[in-house]
Parts: sequence; structure tokens; C-alpha cells
Amino acid sequence: MLLYLHGFASGPSSRKARVLSDRFAAIGVHLVIPDLTPGEDGFERSTPSSMLAVAERLLAAAPPPHAIIGSSLGGYLAAVAASRDPSIERLVLMAPAVRLFERWERRLTDADRAAWKANGLEVDHLASGRRRRLGWPFHEDARGWPAFPEVRVPTLCVSGRRDDTVPFEDVEAFVARTPAARLVPVDDGHELADSLDLVFTEARAFLAPFAGAR
Repeated sequence: MLLYLHGFASGPSSRKARVLSDRFAAIGVHLVIPDLTPGEDGFERSTPSSMLAVAERLLAAAPPPHAIIGSSLGGYLAAVAASRDPSIERLVLMAPAVRLFERWERRLTDADRAAWKANGLEVDHLASGRRRRLGWPFHEDARGWPAFPEVRVPTLCVSGRRDDTVPFEDVEAFVARTPAARLVPVDDGHELADSLDLVFTEARAFLAPFAGAR
């Protein structure tokens, strides 16, 4: 199975998911794109663990081998999944949100933490196009996950040098710790909006032995 994991406050209808799904479909490769925060209040109640569980249930139900394409938080979760599941043979990570807990923790003041615990954290939810409140358990759960998942499988990382959400240096640090990883730097921001042609070209070549893409 070739699985796509979307990013934070995103969903299966994100531009990256749609573009890559269409491109792979054109060469006969099906990209499975689940909603990692399903249900009416799925986002509000979500945690990294609950999102990862959605992916792992799909992986367990499908015959191996597997490969995962992940964007931002989805890229981080893909790396965590690969560190736990030997059936995952390849990863394509777009601006993977490594150092997840550290980045959130650094920008929170004591007042921010109190407000989040009491009322939830209001964020722009890209998938629904409205403001939604994320519960405090998201941050508490993130504390328990590694800054840099230990990945041993071949991994392709694409990261923008102008990324102001997940610093390029953090992705560099992940690749430096991951012997089977290769970093493709691009002159782009976190969304990689201007780099999707390159992402597909690189991913298609990288996944060819797995997905039969030619």
C-alpha cells in the first residue's frame, strides 16, 4: 500500500494530497489518503497518537510491503510509524515536523498554556475552512514522542529553505541522524506550493521499485 498522511489541521482534500493522488493515478498507482482526524469533533479531540492509530490500522489491514508519503505532521507520523513497523519499506517526507513537542513548547507562555488547558487552542483548520479549538491533550501526548524518530528505511525528504514552520535546519538534523535518508532542498516555504512538480518527480523515481511507477 502507498499511504498519504496529511498535516496538522489539514485533511484528505489538501492541495498536496490531491495533486499527488492525481499524478500517481495517472501512472496507475493508487494513493490511499485517510482522514487522520475523522468525525465531527475528531480534530478537537485529536492527538499525535490518535492520528498515528488511524494510519497504523490501515497498514495492519493491508498486505505488505508499504510506503508512506507524509506532509508536515503527517511526515513526522510517517517516520514514527516506520520506526515501529518493519512492513514500511520507504518514506517520502515533505517538511516533516520533527522536534514536534519542542517547537510547540518553545513558543508557549505560561498564560498560553493556561488558556489552552482551559479553553482549547483556536487554530485555522484548513480542511474545513474555519476556526476550531484543539484540546490540550494534543500537546501532552506530543511530549511522549521522540524529537527525531529513528528510521532505518530509505527515506526521501523535501524541505524548503524558507520554511517558517518547520525550520530547514531541523530537517537537516533529522537527515544527518538517518543514514538511509536523502534531503532535497528547495527554495520554498512550508507548503511547498511551488515545488509540487519536483516533489512528484522525485517521489515517482524514489518509489519506482516499490510502486511500479515507471
